[in-house]
Amino acid sequence: MKQRLFLWLVACLMVGVGAVAQTKTVTGTVLADDNMEPVIGASVLVKGTTLGAVTNIEGRFVIQQVPASAKTVVVSYVGMNTVEAAIKPEMKIILTTDTEVLDEVMVVAYGTAKKSSYAGSASLVKSDALKDIPTTTFENALNGKVAGLQLTNNSGQAGSAPAIRIRGIGSMNAGNEPLYVIDGVPVSSGNTGQMSGEIYSTNNVMNTLNPEDIESISVLKDAAASSLYGSRAANGVILITTKKGKIGKPVVSLKAEVGFTPCWATDNYEAASVQDNVNMLYTVFHDYRTSGKGESDEKANAYALKQLNSKFNKHGYQFSTNGTGARENVIIGEYDNSGRGGKYYDWDKAYFRTAMYQTYDMNVSGASENTNYYTSLSYTKDEGRLKMNSFNRVAGRLNLTQKVGKWMELTTNASLARTKKSGYNDTRSTGANYFMQTRNLLWGLYWPTNYKTGEPWTARYGSYAYNGLYYDKEWENSSTNQKLTAAETVTLHLLPGLDVRSIYSYDHTAVKDHIYYSANHFYGSADNGNVTEYRTVYEKMVSSTTATYNTTLGNHNLGVMAGFEAEKNKADYLRATGTNLPVSTLHTVSTAGTQTAAGYSWGHSMVSNLTNLDYNYNKQ
Repeated sequence: MKQRLFLWLVACLMVGVGAVAQTKTVTGTVLADDNMEPVIGASVLVKGTTLGAVTNIEGRFVIQQVPASAKTVVVSYVGMNTVEAAIKPEMKIILTTDTEVLDEVMVVAYGTAKKSSYAGSASLVKSDALKDIPTTTFENALNGKVAGLQLTNNSGQAGSAPAIRIRGIGSMNAGNEPLYVIDGVPVSSGNTGQMSGEIYSTNNVMNTLNPEDIESISVLKDAAASSLYGSRAANGVILITTKKGKIGKPVVSLKAEVGFTPCWATDNYEAASVQDNVNMLYTVFHDYRTSGKGESDEKANAYALKQLNSKFNKHGYQFSTNGTGARENVIIGEYDNSGRGGKYYDWDKAYFRTAMYQTYDMNVSGASENTNYYTSLSYTKDEGRLKMNSFNRVAGRLNLTQKVGKWMELTTNASLARTKKSGYNDTRSTGANYFMQTRNLLWGLYWPTNYKTGEPWTARYGSYAYNGLYYDKEWENSSTNQKLTAAETVTLHLLPGLDVRSIYSYDHTAVKDHIYYSANHFYGSADNGNVTEYRTVYEKMVSSTTATYNTTLGNHNLGVMAGFEAEKNKADYLRATGTNLPVSTLHTVSTAGTQTAAGYSWGHSMVSNLTNLDYNYNKQ
């Protein structure tokens, strides 16, 4: 009996030892082949199981409870080739760079090219670099992402687009804007409308493009682009490719962004207080008489206080000092029982607000073997920190590609957008932009109302400064863009490697500008109020046909392209102005006592023949 019990215990012990021996721990390090540095975040998976680990900051991994029968691990990392390695003690796994992944395909003039083999100077920005930037225009999202590209914001108005310069300024008198090409078609770009003559603000028509619709942006910078686009590419070329569907089930995407710009977001520095500025002004007046004319402190003190009182008694302030020195602390008291002694008007609160930015995007996309589609609708509203400034946009897009048999492909790209912006004249001249007066160091002493009557200061210089709260109600401006683009492309796959593509596109941009000054405004007082309506219509038609042939003979890769392109541009301008308005509530030209009008058109056409030859050896 004892012998049987002993054998049973031995058998149990052997089974336990066998069970323990059936698992093992796998450890090792993953390194990069180019610099032998640790690869952080690489995935290590035991082949045929769900067991795995991720490498730490030192590139090490530990996988426990691995079956004894497991022989291989699979190691993968984005941008590197996946490796299968035999399991052994303290493994050392080296990952190599996946050149196929890094060799990005980018859109270039009239086609595509691998980034590694493209001979010109170009930069590629993908949608991932744009999607998380809350901006109304894609140009702002390019900031810092393209070498040699400079962005200059000429306006602080909501919705204003920056000026883009590629490799500096190319001309002192001619334009410096790059050529914009969307889905292979040159489009109207740059400042549109007529408001630059009324308010200093950019009205870049590229604001109509929804950044969420962009798949990639290629920036061509040198003569390689000019060789095909000619003089139009003198300032560089920005090639924009919009999104398409992906093979699989339809994908519905909804995106909403809401942002706020509170007061502290624009407090770049803390300005000196009104008290400090009054003391400084007193010292300047005092020093003018003592150092400048050699007068006594008593006379200089009397002169300085007289200057301050003569300027600000009308606003209810009385100034005095306890002594007569140049560094006295000026007592800001009350004048004529105004009730304003020691109080200052908060112009920042009157002019500014906590601005809201909001955008809503919806798109539906998908693709099958024969059909590819992408459609989107978006709404964007951007409020400026200034209460008068605003921008809104509604944009829709449809990209549809349909294969007809094995040799024909039809593509339709259409978009419709409407933008509207309004705001201050933001010229830097204080004589033309009364908002700039708010930067006056003594602005808190200027009140919008007369302390005696409570009525607003209505004269232009009635309070020694513009009363913006009064004038903001006596003028208005707006600029509305409506842009329609439609392009139809037919691609014929005639032979292996031989494609013929023909594109016809129509680009229509209508700009409606409106500006009104009442008879109470200093810009409308001379003619008893005035209103002006501008209408500018831009039309661009492009027809392009290209034939491309690509072939490979051993290690020799050859690409040939020949084409023809015709472009017609036309613009129509009409202005109607009305003066001597009957009442301030009618802001229309038709009700004005005096009416004037003018109009004209301009345009140009261009025909191009182009060829291109690409050769590389061994796909280098």
